[in-house]
Amino acid sequence: MAAAGAAERRIAHDDPVLRHRGAVSLERGPGWTAPWRLPHHEAELYLPEGGTGRAAMPSGVRITFRTDSPSLRCRYQADPPPRLDGPPERARLDVVCAGRAPVTVELAETGRDEEFRVAGLPGTMTTVELWLPFYHRFRLRGLSVAAGAAVEPDRDDPPRWLHCGSSVSQGRGAASPSRTWAALVARRRGWDLTSLALGASDCLQPMTARLMRELPAELITLCVGVNAQALGSHNRDSLVSALVGFVRTVREGHPHTPFGVMSPIVAPERERVPGPSGMTMRECRARVRRAVELLRDHGDHALYHLDGMEVFGASCTGLMLEPAGGDRLHPAPAGHPVFAARFATVLRRAGCVPAPGGTPPGGPPPGPPSPAVRSGTGRSASG
Repeated sequence: MAAAGAAERRIAHDDPVLRHRGAVSLERGPGWTAPWRLPHHEAELYLPEGGTGRAAMPSGVRITFRTDSPSLRCRYQADPPPRLDGPPERARLDVVCAGRAPVTVELAETGRDEEFRVAGLPGTMTTVELWLPFYHRFRLRGLSVAAGAAVEPDRDDPPRWLHCGSSVSQGRGAASPSRTWAALVARRRGWDLTSLALGASDCLQPMTARLMRELPAELITLCVGVNAQALGSHNRDSLVSALVGFVRTVREGHPHTPFGVMSPIVAPERERVPGPSGMTMRECRARVRRAVELLRDHGDHALYHLDGMEVFGASCTGLMLEPAGGDRLHPAPAGHPVFAARFATVLRRAGCVPAPGGTPPGGPPPGPPSPAVRSGTGRSASG
């Protein structure tokens, strides 16, 4: 180890050369940086009933930089996963270089200092992305590259995609961080993903809508309904009004941005059985569609309804994580690529694609527009 360290160039955890794409805030501790997908100092305002730990799970977050080093060493801390129904999640990190298949690293879930090394990088100046675990808290302790290697910031400026959803969107069941369905869409389309998806949440919290209002985006999507149906946060009537209010709040900062609202994917055990909300999953989808239709009827022509059953419907039950007889809710590893491909198709058919330069694809919704705040979050969190 001493000899290897002497022949390497160290990069501190808080070196400004590192970008944390997809992070909303960065928590600094003694010798470490942890990306959050909410403002970490206000996390309890977003999730007052608990669950803030999921906001510290960096689903969709990438540490990016450019280097010509042929190898990389990473020092980190990864915490054990939360208790989950169904198969467990393993802490994995993907190293992605342009044009190459991801290199997946199994992380030690000890909460203590650990490290891994990846060799075989291109050795020419290229962007390196470290896709962080989607269901484990992660703290970067530092990186090392070959002695004499060049290191510079990643300055790409792709379209920004802001997505909000539940555990399905957080990545539950995916093979690795860069192979969640949202990550696959972002990578294939060249979009800069910021994911606010939180397992056991996504109940149209007003604070989340306020945050989405302030984050920069050329495309916004929302997957909603499964936890409202399962947790009883909204009934038939309140789901429509809550979704209308949520979208209108986001629209205060994004009056013209293409905005797709997707209803729940297939949930075989819940399709005809009412949950605590009093709704079956079929009824929940109908209420999501009703909210979108209301908003479009009142002038929001940049809002699109996306049918979750067209993305991952009855024909996909064999691609679900949970075994038959259980409560099947999440795509399995083989299901995430199918979800990603169909989601992209449904988006394209709806005409819901990133607006270049903020050009309105349709008429503005009613009410005075308010420009999105673009400082400090979204594109690349730092400090």
